[in-house]
Formats: sequence, C-alpha cells, structure tokens
Amino acid sequence: MLYVYRFRLYPKKGQVEFLNRQIGHCRFVYNKLLEIAKESYEKEGKKWNYYEYKRLLPKLKEEFPFLKEANSQSLQEAVKWLDRAFKNFFKGLAKFPRFKRKKRVNSVSIPQHFRIEGDKIKIPKLKTPIKLKKHREIEGKIKSISITKLPSGKFYLNVLVDREIEPLPETDKVVAIDVGLKSFCTLSTGEKIENPRHLLKTEKRLKKLQRKLSRKIKGSNKYLKLQKNIAKLHEKITNQRNDFLHKLSKRIVGDNQVVIVEDLNVKGLLQNGNLSKHIADASWRKFITYLECKTKLYGRKLIKVNPFYPSSKLCWVCGYKNENLKLSDRRWVCPNCGTEHDRDYNATLNLLKEGLRTLKGSLTLRAVGLGRPELMSVESVSALVEAGSSSFQ
Repeated sequence: MLYVYRFRLYPKKGQVEFLNRQIGHCRFVYNKLLEIAKESYEKEGKKWNYYEYKRLLPKLKEEFPFLKEANSQSLQEAVKWLDRAFKNFFKGLAKFPRFKRKKRVNSVSIPQHFRIEGDKIKIPKLKTPIKLKKHREIEGKIKSISITKLPSGKFYLNVLVDREIEPLPETDKVVAIDVGLKSFCTLSTGEKIENPRHLLKTEKRLKKLQRKLSRKIKGSNKYLKLQKNIAKLHEKITNQRNDFLHKLSKRIVGDNQVVIVEDLNVKGLLQNGNLSKHIADASWRKFITYLECKTKLYGRKLIKVNPFYPSSKLCWVCGYKNENLKLSDRRWVCPNCGTEHDRDYNATLNLLKEGLRTLKGSLTLRAVGLGRPELMSVESVSALVEAGSSSFQ
C-alpha cells in the first residue's frame, strides 16, 4: 500500500529562499492554468483537458522567464494537481478548483532526481543538501517526495513509499465504536474515551491573539508577527488532535481483528450551526480515515455501517425502536422490555450486531482471521453484549 512518512526540515536562510521560490513557481503555474481554463470555458465553452494544458508549459516559460528557475518536473506535477482537482470536481467529490493563496499551506512535488542520505536530502537545482529530522527509518520503495510549507513558516518533507502490509498476530476480538461529543467515542466493551476538545481548550488564547491582530496595521511588522503566532497556535491544535487520533486508532486496531463504525455523513452534520464547531474539533471523519488506513496496513477488517441505521434508537435486547428519543436523552428505558440503556453504549451494541450481520453476509468470519468464529455469530452476540453491559452498568 502507499504510505507517507513526514519529517521536519531545517533549511538555512538561502535554502528557505530557494524553497519559497520553487513553491511560488508551482503555485503560479497552478493559478495561471486555472485562470486560463476558467476563461476558456466562460468564453468558448471549452472543457478542461490535461494534455492540452500540459503543452502550455513551454509557452508559459517563454512568457514568464522566471519559471526557468524551477524544476521542470515540479511544474508538471502542478498541472497534475490541477487535473486531480478538476476530476474530483466532475465526480462530485469536491468544489470547483480554487486559486492557491500564498499564506496557506503550499507544496512543491519532486518525483525524481532526489537523494536522502542520513539526516540530509539533496533536491534538484539546489547545491547544498537540506537538514532533516529523520526520527524513524523509511520502509518500502520510495516513489516520490514533496516539500510542504505551513503558514507558520515551517517546512516538512513528505516521502511517498510503496510499503508492504504488515499483518499483526490474529485475534478473535471484535469492537464497535460510536463517536460522540460528550465522550469522543464509546466502545462496545463499555469503555468511554474522553473528548480532548483541543480547540476549545485553546480558544481563549486564540481569541485574544485575534483581537490584538485586528488592532494592528495590516502589513506592519507587528501584524505579521501576530499572524505567525496565530498560525503556530493553529498548528499546535492540529498536531495535538492528530497525535490523539493516531494513538487511539492504533490501539483499537492493534487490539481487535474487526472494527465496526458508523459511516457518518460529517459534511451534513456540520450544517448544524449549534454543534458544527464541536463536531469539527472532534474530527470524526479523520478518525475513521485513520482506522481505515491502519486496518489495511496491519491486516485487519473495517466495517462501515449505513449512517441511516438507527443505532441509538433501537433497544439491543428486543429490537424496539424509540421514535421519541431526543439528542438530549442520554439514558432511556425501553417501554417494551424495561431495559435501561446508556444511549452511546446501546448504540455500540446495535452497531456490533449490524456489523457482524454485514460481515456474515459478505464473507465468513474465519476469512478475516477470527480464530473462533463460533463465538462471533450473530445469534450469539446477545450473550457477548450481556456480559459487557453487566460490567458497564
């Protein structure tokens, strides 16, 4: 599978200027071709064609001589990025391509003629190698690299490798996960993971810096310094969130052969004005993505349950559907069988049932590596969840 290693770069002053120019050239080509493509469509109805716009690169170099300083392959990669953006738009996966801004995250891709030696990397058109913090060894065949500049001014090296799957020892454990806001997620074992709320913990300091920024003259030294401090704070929040999600997803995947989650429509949930900030801070979609990548890398199985499955409203004991259940109801009693439910834990048990039913319908449990499939049949789930529910309550 394709895997990306990320290392911090520590370029010197002259190297920083070189990287800024290389990134700027790629951004310029991307924006210029996007501008031409928009004008051609609006005036002539001409649609995007990758090969046609790729052939415009020599003309752009003649018209803008500074582009000759750039690595030619990096400029070609910029056209590929634009092509990918248009394809995602046509498939309905993204909005219409937007122009790249200098103050946001920017990258330059280098597909060939680079060399990583120890804690340094040599790239085309730069005589001196750039120092990097190689905190772990690179496993797999290196395919390409890219260098990313964050708004805080930091540079990172991204190494794309073709890495073999590393199956973990098989286990007969299965877990279902229900994500939430009060607790980040609840497991079908009864464990509740606390929501770290990284953004909300830093929000007070962030607002203070933004108020100071609003009082400064735009473009002044103090304005730029505050802007950089705000970018660093946002970067810290992102790093804290990613660290939490990586560690949690690794633990869950390492402990269980099959992981069952609800395939949430996070984009739709973000339309809720009252909860959108909290949902974005929780990063449920990124958590599911990390689970998906790690189950693939370590030879596990991830099952996504239909988001319209009413996991919270169903009683896992008798199957009664509580249509009157509100979001504020954290505990409820089933009118049919009298069982008292914790809303989130009940949802995980229903997800466990539904996930195993899906798994049983598509392939045998032994095919995904479960050592004792007879314990994981749909008929015996009640026996399993009863033991879990009694210890939870």
